[in-house]
Amino acid sequence: MALILCTIFFISGASALVFETLWFHQAGIAFGNSVWASSLVLSGFMGGLALGSAIAVWRGDRIRSPVLTYAGLEIVIGVAGVSLALALPSLGTVLTPLLKPFFDVPLVLNILRLLFVFLLLLVPSTAMGLTLPLLAKALVLADSNFGRVLGRLYGWNTLGAVFGALLAELLFLETLGVRGSAFAAGAMNLTAAIFALKTARVFYNQVPTTEQRATTAFHWASGARWLCAAFLSGLTLLALEVVWFRFLLLYVDGSSVSFSAMLAVVLAGISLGGLSASIWLRTDTHAHRFSMAIAFTAGIACVATYGMFPTVVDHFDQRALSKIFEVLIVATPLMFPVAFLSGVFFTLAGSALRLSCSSAATATGILTLANTTGATVGAFVGGFLLLPVAGIEASLLVLTICYGAIAMFAFEKDIGRTRHFYAVVGVYLISVFFFPTGAMARRHLTTAAARWAVDQEWRVVDVREGISETSLYVERLMFGRRQYLRLVTNSVSMSSTRFNARRYMKLYVYLPVAIHDDPKSALLISYGVGSTAKAMTETSSFEEIDVVDISKDILEMNSIVFPDSSENPLYDPRVTAHIEDGRYFLQTTDKSFDLITGEPPPPQLADVVNLYTQEHFDLIYEHLNEGGIATYWLPLHSLSDRSAKAIIKAFLNVFADASLWHGWREDLMLVGSRPTRRAPVSTVWFENQWNEPSIAAEMKNIGLEVPEQLGSLFIGGPDFLAELTQTVQPLVDNFPKRIVADSVLGQGRNELFASLRDTDAARERFKSSEAIRRSWPDVMIERTLPYFDYHHTIDNLIDISGYPLDKDINGLHDILTETSLTAPALWFLGGSPDTQHLLPILSPDERVLPAWQFQVAAMLFAERRYPEAAAALVPLEEQPAFFAVARIFRIYALCMASEVEAGRSLAEQAYPRLAESVRESWWDFFEERFGIEPRLTVSSER
Repeated sequence: MALILCTIFFISGASALVFETLWFHQAGIAFGNSVWASSLVLSGFMGGLALGSAIAVWRGDRIRSPVLTYAGLEIVIGVAGVSLALALPSLGTVLTPLLKPFFDVPLVLNILRLLFVFLLLLVPSTAMGLTLPLLAKALVLADSNFGRVLGRLYGWNTLGAVFGALLAELLFLETLGVRGSAFAAGAMNLTAAIFALKTARVFYNQVPTTEQRATTAFHWASGARWLCAAFLSGLTLLALEVVWFRFLLLYVDGSSVSFSAMLAVVLAGISLGGLSASIWLRTDTHAHRFSMAIAFTAGIACVATYGMFPTVVDHFDQRALSKIFEVLIVATPLMFPVAFLSGVFFTLAGSALRLSCSSAATATGILTLANTTGATVGAFVGGFLLLPVAGIEASLLVLTICYGAIAMFAFEKDIGRTRHFYAVVGVYLISVFFFPTGAMARRHLTTAAARWAVDQEWRVVDVREGISETSLYVERLMFGRRQYLRLVTNSVSMSSTRFNARRYMKLYVYLPVAIHDDPKSALLISYGVGSTAKAMTETSSFEEIDVVDISKDILEMNSIVFPDSSENPLYDPRVTAHIEDGRYFLQTTDKSFDLITGEPPPPQLADVVNLYTQEHFDLIYEHLNEGGIATYWLPLHSLSDRSAKAIIKAFLNVFADASLWHGWREDLMLVGSRPTRRAPVSTVWFENQWNEPSIAAEMKNIGLEVPEQLGSLFIGGPDFLAELTQTVQPLVDNFPKRIVADSVLGQGRNELFASLRDTDAARERFKSSEAIRRSWPDVMIERTLPYFDYHHTIDNLIDISGYPLDKDINGLHDILTETSLTAPALWFLGGSPDTQHLLPILSPDERVLPAWQFQVAAMLFAERRYPEAAAALVPLEEQPAFFAVARIFRIYALCMASEVEAGRSLAEQAYPRLAESVRESWWDFFEERFGIEPRLTVSSER
């Protein structure tokens, strides 16, 4: 019979975690996916469990049939859980008018959110909190060993939670969607209820006598310290979980699957700890006397697992880990030992507490009340106090010391004089004393930064361990001078000031401003390093700019990018910054905009998918003025092809004129608008940005040097996108795993991007596009068409790290001879504006270094100053590492300067040395374009 109850409780635990997963997701839609929203759901959930435990303490002993009551509670949990999962998004809309007046008062807003979430979760989570005390009361009537009963029930329930956490992420959400998963979880509760009803009659007549029920008082004198220990252990473990997760995010990718794997490790440790303690108590009913040693050992394990963590991750390369087995491999050694010992301690504490209670229901209820209340506090202490104030490493030390305090509450006299006591206390004190302070800065933060600066000179400029993420600014150096900055949050590179990143981020403003006749208001969702915001503030027509970002730290740290406040877009008087989830902002604001642009983090990260769904795009459409334009980031490099198509289809279902554009390689842009009857803008207006000095200079830096280039970034309009996505379903709130499933499995990558690079087909689509004709001047359409050919060449050149002699010289030659563009030549030679801006500030000693000399030659080449470029390349030919590329481009420069004979002479001299290191296509080029054929000359001489 005990096995049946444990099985029932296993099913109940699985259902609870499925529901919790769904509630987190749905609450994110209703109240925004901020760290506050996540904490609010967790606090509401844990608070409800605590309330249920309190009711068990108050009324548990009066229940005549605990298993029958448990069956009823499972039905309540199922019905309430399903109802809440289905209703939460709508409830968010209903509550918006009540919350809107407090939108700019975050403290009041978050308190109200807490109240609403707590009330919404009250019914199912309170019922969940009642279940353990009731089953413990029932089972203890058949097995008088309370500790054994508690450990078995607690262990099996938590083991079910492990199963539920993985089941929701890996199966239910993908195949059934949110609503289907809710009904599946409800069915699990119903199953548990049915089995409970079938066994209820066995326990119905086994109820305490009147005399037994009358003596259920709690003896505070002997039990208070165990309650304190239970409270502090719950607080410490939940705070540790928050800190552990933040720490692991320096090494794992932060997807919802990764979070589920990490949670499963913690829950598995707790459950196996509870089951192990149950077995222990079967042979030693007084095993609780070792609780102090268990607590000290947990503290020792907390230090040891952190100190030994580098030996675990050293088996992997620099990349952020994403596969579930990889996450489990690194998470288990860190978290499992302490979680296991916590599960053991909880059970032993319950066994000890039972001695102060004459009722199993009272003992279980008061134990779980203390523990879950502590867990509720611990979630806030970890996320809102320890991490932002002390940081990850100091937080781990503080929580290690907390285990020492827990041990003191669990002190037993009969073990105080043994060698074990002195040994475990000594090892604990040594662990605290030798805590690996400095490992975070010396190793872990460095690893997170180095992941994005492989084989480069770099350094960490600033670190902020905030409420919502660990943020680092890393600067790329060239001979000790800054080229650009990169923002890394946790293990993910979020943005960069590198010119190629500025190119696609500023394009989200430059393109709509070119085709909108008078943009006055703009909304930016996700700030990053401020490149898009800077493009907005440089646009004089904007009168009002709203910036929404979930992280206060990201906005504050932007002074690193813009140390001069006059240049910082956040200090522009037209800008209003909102620390909020972008979707929640759209749900609560009455504003409408001429431009809405979004660059949220990659959608596979936990809680970000809501910013890429069809429902989110609906909100964007609703907040556009007539003729307003929306631009949105599509990061193909972070998505499987199927996932990317699901996002495109969601966007297409909202915007009838949706189109897809190139940004920089796999960073693409979706564009849509709200219909207008206005005529296309004039050519003068379209070209206006290239006549603004500050904008024109940046346009040149990012390789958009003439207005005609803008249209050549076009990939396709609605008809093309409809055909492209005809085999996939759109990404919607109900099926968030359409974004994750394929990418987690590593399937279907890069084929989509390859199919989008056909510039001839894109030119025909551009020429025939109705949306283009409605918004572009006719003259500009015609002038743009030839630039599709140049874009094809540019697209093949933008691998700026590639070796110049491995690239197609014919495409570069066409650009140099047929256009005025300078950026492609610079990219061809491996140069960039990030390096060129350093040239004027170099010292005389630095200017003679080969790397800088080559940069000078690259710019002279790009500016068609061929004689000077040829002269600049001469010293480089003396450097073995530069000889081949310097000689070949010197030959080319001489030919372009009409000194073909000098070029031929150099080619004939160098050919024997270069024959094996230079591709035949280069010699073919020299022969076809300039009549230089050193191969024949050398052969005839031989």
